[in-house]
Amino acid sequence: MSEASTLAPSGERSHQAVLLRSDRITAASAREEVRHLQFFTADPDFSGQPGACICVLAPGQFGAAHHGRLYSLVDVECGREGTHFSLCVRRWHYIDEFNGQRYAGVASNFLCDLRPDERIDFVGPVSYPFSLPEDKAAPLLMIGMGTGIAPFRGLIRHLYEKAGRWLGPVRLFYGAQGGLDSLYMN
Repeated sequence: MSEASTLAPSGERSHQAVLLRSDRITAASAREEVRHLQFFTADPDFSGQPGACICVLAPGQFGAAHHGRLYSLVDVECGREGTHFSLCVRRWHYIDEFNGQRYAGVASNFLCDLRPDERIDFVGPVSYPFSLPEDKAAPLLMIGMGTGIAPFRGLIRHLYEKAGRWLGPVRLFYGAQGGLDSLYMN
């Protein structure tokens, strides 16, 4: 194992990535803060695909070493030097039903507060990525809300940039609570 790898609580080998960029993709006046985070890992054993998930190992609470949280890979570019990948993360808060206090989500706030050159540990890929049908004339229907757009963004990029000419209709239905909450409108 390399210096950068450790064993995750599940016993799986973890990887490490460095944050290259963190961009807010919701308007400053929007109710929700959503960030597009771009990472790089030089770990040759990591082989993610758009639509697959990684389990980010955020610092734990209450004596736990880690707090694991799954995030879909938005974009993945593999090269000889390593892999660039992106995550779409919404800063999350929740209200304790017992005492009414507001608490920050552990993993989302850890990720949203990262600065360039800081590192994360993660396990993955976890689960299977979305796959395209063999028939390039097959219709594709995708439905997502909020940060659920993440795996579809990567899949659509893959569809048009790497899979060649797609002949079937491609439809993405995306929902947001308001216009300011629409992600990746550029």
